[in-house]
Amino acid sequence: MAQGGPREEDDDELNAWMARAHAFAIVGQLPERDKTELLEAFGAAMSLLTMQGFALNKPHGYAGDFEIIDRIYQHHVSADPALANWDRLFHRQAAPKAVRNRKTYFHRLLDHHDAAGSPRVLKIGVGPGRSMFEWISTNPSSKATFDCVEIDPNAVRYATELNQPFLDRIQFIRKNCLKFEPTQQYELIWAAGIFDYFDDATFLQMMQRLLAAVTPGGELVVGNFADTSPSRPSMEFGLEWFLHHRSADKLVALAMQCGVARERIAIGCEELGVIYFCTLVRSTVHFP
Repeated sequence: MAQGGPREEDDDELNAWMARAHAFAIVGQLPERDKTELLEAFGAAMSLLTMQGFALNKPHGYAGDFEIIDRIYQHHVSADPALANWDRLFHRQAAPKAVRNRKTYFHRLLDHHDAAGSPRVLKIGVGPGRSMFEWISTNPSSKATFDCVEIDPNAVRYATELNQPFLDRIQFIRKNCLKFEPTQQYELIWAAGIFDYFDDATFLQMMQRLLAAVTPGGELVVGNFADTSPSRPSMEFGLEWFLHHRSADKLVALAMQCGVARERIAIGCEELGVIYFCTLVRSTVHFP
């Protein structure tokens, strides 16, 4: 704090401190009042004026909202020199890098499906809508269409404004994804930022419902933060951002519980290996 935030050479020490604090907290050796006192010691660095403070305070009422995701995409850094280093630290962490890589992974999937025709894409959770905006901007002749299921009206408003030139290709469905029943089938269903908020029972329920909406030869792609994510301590202790981290084997086991044959399940990841992608390919005859 005295030097105006961490320098890059401080990262290892600070992350190790966060991991120790997290370890004490999860075994009940760090009382809540002490945790509060520790976080308050960061002052303005834990306010809405920084990336970490925005994530911690959750002004939209939930973790991983559209605004923090778009700030991650755009490498937002505070204009206040006393706070800028905290934002730079945030963006150097594995989780924000993986979120940016997740967008790239989506774009590659779209490239693949677009090459085969005019894909209908179902996106579970719209986020800021930037992944669609960037891809359509780069592929203006594509005939791909997007249906986006999103309950947050502010996220829909944000994504609508951003994608104004492309609204003939994008439909926003204002609905809780847990209650959404698809009425058509899609070549690609992308659910990359939502399943790691679900416990196993909800994960299975949602996966089974979406499987029925995949066209023969189409794909359901589910993203999930890995159980080996190095950002887990800082997310849980410093940001109170909790996910159901899962291993590759766990994702395969869950998919198989839905009746999907093992040979139709593939596990990929973004380049850091922090986010897994469980891809289920529908048979041209039947599914599973």
